[in-house]
Amino acid sequence: MKASGKFALVLVAALIPTLAVPSSFETGVIQRSDGGAFQLNTVPTVARLASGKLLAVWAVYAKPEWRGRIVAASSTDQGRTWSAPHELIRTPGMDDADPNILVDGKRAFVYSTTIPLGMKRITGSKVFMVQSDDEGATWTKPVEIPFPYKYLVGKVQNGIKLMDGTLAMGFSWDLWAQNDNPARTEGEMNLASGVLLSKDGVHWTPYGQIHAWLEKITSFSTNGLGEPALVQLANGDLLMMMRAGTMFHYESRSHDGGLSWDPPRPSTVIGHNNPVSLWRLDQKPEEIIVAFNNSPLNRWPLSVAISADGGVNWSKPRDIATTNGLDVSYPSITQNPDGTFLAVWQLELEEGVREEIHWARFSRAWVLGEEP
Repeated sequence: MKASGKFALVLVAALIPTLAVPSSFETGVIQRSDGGAFQLNTVPTVARLASGKLLAVWAVYAKPEWRGRIVAASSTDQGRTWSAPHELIRTPGMDDADPNILVDGKRAFVYSTTIPLGMKRITGSKVFMVQSDDEGATWTKPVEIPFPYKYLVGKVQNGIKLMDGTLAMGFSWDLWAQNDNPARTEGEMNLASGVLLSKDGVHWTPYGQIHAWLEKITSFSTNGLGEPALVQLANGDLLMMMRAGTMFHYESRSHDGGLSWDPPRPSTVIGHNNPVSLWRLDQKPEEIIVAFNNSPLNRWPLSVAISADGGVNWSKPRDIATTNGLDVSYPSITQNPDGTFLAVWQLELEEGVREEIHWARFSRAWVLGEEP
């Protein structure tokens, strides 16, 4: 497919060598791969709590069991330093993975996607939840949240609170598993996406079935549309941006609070088989920011861009992390009380063996190239 001028602009930007880290840009590590209990650290999300404190959660795997558990760390200095991680969810005989966060006032929820160990086929999953009412100082014991889908997957981005007070969270599920014909590998899955709506963060109702048959460009990528990121625009519409096996993400929009969705269409944001993160700016609510892998094939570099027209057009992407061939992926982005952005992601050190959780802090002016 011939790229349009807009696609070409984003692609060219991905090929520009990364410059020296500017003074207005800060970066660091939340959790290193330690060769032991924190060997593999994956799929982080970050959220700002009511007080301005930051909460990050991710899944951890230790050698030799390779069984996931969900941990959390916090920062009280806008992301520059982080507490030691502590365990939130560890289900006996299960693999706890792909956590995400929902903040509702002074309440914070963390959700897992949990699967049985040693599955031969991807038949089903469970969702466990913990809740804190004191800025993450204490948490409830994990409880299972029921859902009407057999394999709930792609719930990797944070939930949001809509303007009318409704809680919303993007999710996806495997259509093969739902029809009792489960896939053996991720590349065989056929994903549809939708939104979960709730009033209390505990009881959720699904809406939408956003799906498209697309020509994949790699055999291992998933079919359909998955791992949606969700943001509410200044006009009240919802924008959902989804992972696809093509050269770019797909998007859908809702004009009624998530009850119904437009047919999916290609986004102007490049990316292959990986998720993005979206955030509406606090000080400029007409703008949104996206964190994404700015490549039509690879999970590097990791870049950010800003849109002032609801995701139709984007600023020139600016890299926040890159490598020479290992993944910098699964971004999550939020905003500090002072307006600076805080992004987290997983950095691959050795494929499938060692991964770390890294962060970057930067301003809107830096994203737009107004600061060096």
